[in-house]
Amino acid sequence: MKFLAVIITVIATAAALDSPVFPFVWKDCATPGTTDQTVTNFTLKQSFCPGKIHTVIATGPVTGDIVAPSKLAISGKFLGRVIYTDNKDFCALLAAAGTPCPVAAGTPALTFDVLLKPSWPTDLRGQFTYQVTNGNNRVLFCQAATMESVSTVWNGTCVVSRPPK
Repeated sequence: MKFLAVIITVIATAAALDSPVFPFVWKDCATPGTTDQTVTNFTLKQSFCPGKIHTVIATGPVTGDIVAPSKLAISGKFLGRVIYTDNKDFCALLAAAGTPCPVAAGTPALTFDVLLKPSWPTDLRGQFTYQVTNGNNRVLFCQAATMESVSTVWNGTCVVSRPPK
């Protein structure tokens, strides 16, 4: 019986690897009217596992050119305490995805890959935030979600599950 359960878990995991991560409810965390992108949909693909890459898709019109030096700040908080931070060159992320800066206003969506640092907590329950500051010092977008997932690496594969309530 255990063998069958393992087989089912492996098949389900393989099917989910290219699926969006649990549908977190993302909310705009920027001051209204102050951003250079109006995000209408924010999606993360792949899993939140240490040392793994996930793809971010921010859909919505870019209202101002994206110029260097744009910065992506990622943070995770639990009980109001910061437990994860990472800062990345946003133009470098866009360039790696085939859209080098400057990115013209009017672009309908931004797609980029993010490598999570090995210090990513595998049992994160709390608020997770993505904020990009454009090279003109305006916020491009800020998205935050409450996350309740447990990610583990099992035989080299990232497995994400919801904890029991």
